[in-house]
Amino acid sequence: MEVEGGAMNDWLEQSAERVLLADGAMGTELQARGLPPGECPEMWARAHPLELAAVHAEYAAAGAEIILTCTFGGSPFKLASLDLDGDTEAVNWALGRVAREAAPEAVVLGDIGPTGEMIVPLGIRTADELRAGFVRQVTGLAEVVDGFIIETMSDLDEALLALEAARKVAPGKPVLVSLTYQKDHDGREYHTVMGVTPAAAARRLEDAGADAVGTNCGSGIEDMIGVVERLAAACSKPIFAEPNAGLPKLVGGRTVFDESAESMAGKVARLVAAGARIVGGCCGTTPRHIAAFRAALEEL
Repeated sequence: MEVEGGAMNDWLEQSAERVLLADGAMGTELQARGLPPGECPEMWARAHPLELAAVHAEYAAAGAEIILTCTFGGSPFKLASLDLDGDTEAVNWALGRVAREAAPEAVVLGDIGPTGEMIVPLGIRTADELRAGFVRQVTGLAEVVDGFIIETMSDLDEALLALEAARKVAPGKPVLVSLTYQKDHDGREYHTVMGVTPAAAARRLEDAGADAVGTNCGSGIEDMIGVVERLAAACSKPIFAEPNAGLPKLVGGRTVFDESAESMAGKVARLVAAGARIVGGCCGTTPRHIAAFRAALEEL
């Protein structure tokens, strides 16, 4: 579905009038097309651009208006494990270009995930080092995307460094920032693993200039409704949510997410009522889930 208006720089404003639909999981779809377990998705996708393009195209055909690039692990810190950190900009540009060509009518967001590093004193990396790494990733993506999504972050400070890098390199492009939350043992509140609540994160991200704030991964749609309510109550920015297809289960030595497309779609109205203006899927979701989300949104 083409985003209305044709001008990509105002696509986020449309979320005030209607709920926008993003795509679903990437890793499991690549695995279905041959990505071996444990192999770097970015490198496999770069070597198999037609398979990557097919995933993007399927999500667009399912009704996704927002397509995420296959660059979640595209930071120089992640690529260093393959001695490819020197190619950071080229890798991100190439994968972003595949998304752009596979879904020409969609909004394409450069996907930026955590580096896997921790900032001193908890880790060995300085804030300047992480910021510089994000600058390189954003630089590779900036030419071919309509904005950025910083997602699956557990450390708010790292998310803020990525946001700062995006603002520095591409000041005119929207930046969405998402953290992962888990429910407390008493079931009353949600925190990141670093102890930050959704309300506290939303306020800091809004103050830092995020164009939208949200949550992804970590939980199924049922728990995510509570997170979205807290985000929406704490800030004035559009809220987005990308739930997993249920909670992970270990079946036959494999981690699976088994909530059906129909079951998840049946809860989309509640997610929207909680405040979500952009809805997509994370681990375990497929083009079938996104098509079911589209049908549910059409009914609202």
